[in-house]
Amino acid sequence: MTNLYARTRFLTLSLIILLVVSLVGCQKAPEGVVAIVNGEEIREEDFDAEFEIYRETYSRELGEDALSQVGEDGTSLEDQIKLITIDTLIVERLILQDANEKGIAVTDQDVDERIEELTEALGGEEELDKFLEDYSLNRDFFTDHIRRALILERHNQEYIDGLDINKDEAREFFETNKENLIVLRGSHILLKTEEDARKILERLEDGEKFEDLAIEESEDSVSALDGGDLGYIIPGSYTGFEEIEDALLELEVGSISDLVETEAGFHIVRLDERKDTFEELEEDILELLKNQKYRSFVEDLRDDGKIKVYLDINK
Repeated sequence: MTNLYARTRFLTLSLIILLVVSLVGCQKAPEGVVAIVNGEEIREEDFDAEFEIYRETYSRELGEDALSQVGEDGTSLEDQIKLITIDTLIVERLILQDANEKGIAVTDQDVDERIEELTEALGGEEELDKFLEDYSLNRDFFTDHIRRALILERHNQEYIDGLDINKDEAREFFETNKENLIVLRGSHILLKTEEDARKILERLEDGEKFEDLAIEESEDSVSALDGGDLGYIIPGSYTGFEEIEDALLELEVGSISDLVETEAGFHIVRLDERKDTFEELEEDILELLKNQKYRSFVEDLRDDGKIKVYLDINK
């Protein structure tokens, strides 16, 4: 079962810098509260629901054992997911508060249309019900999430629509940063064992379609629905899967790699697109510069906000 819910969340907040939270360990937390943002409480039950979505997402992609692995900083991946979750909820609350002040809202029809789109993408009502069951979500919580996600999207769009960045500014940015401005689009098929992966390579060599094999055989249930599509990747940002980035950088467009091993298993990687000239990247750079300004705006909301966090990551 795909995690479109989590993907929607990540997509919405991918344009927003996640902020490092400071835990208020010396103060007694109000009952059932994990954070207070400008006087508004983030309840423990809301945190728990969001955390389970992130936890399930990472567990499906990296394996259950990966969650207990401890990094150099002494925290486990599960601890880090808790911090990401509370951080995301704080950022969301700040933006929703600003959106409310600006009169940015969505209608019930907007929400219904987005739910219909997601339901169709999942394969129908039965698949949606199974998805909600897999992530222990009820319909009310899911509907509320969709409403919030739409407001976040509209807040971002209205802000960047008001920005004017000209071509000269974009070209100057490209010339200064072109060594780091490479955009790749790739696909992969993930198998648990080298033996299984070798069999898929043979089937590809025999002429079977990459997309069909991804849908049928890939252990990555998210990308499998899209024929293995990983979307656009900026080298250096694909945390935890640097081996896939390295493989994509070495490939010609349309070519397929040998096996690429990561902690998740064995990948067969295909490069679908590469952009590295100003002409190819101009629109991406304009979008990047606008979203940099949006992130700065969100950081200002954070700096000006009154935020207290009472999260016990060891709980």
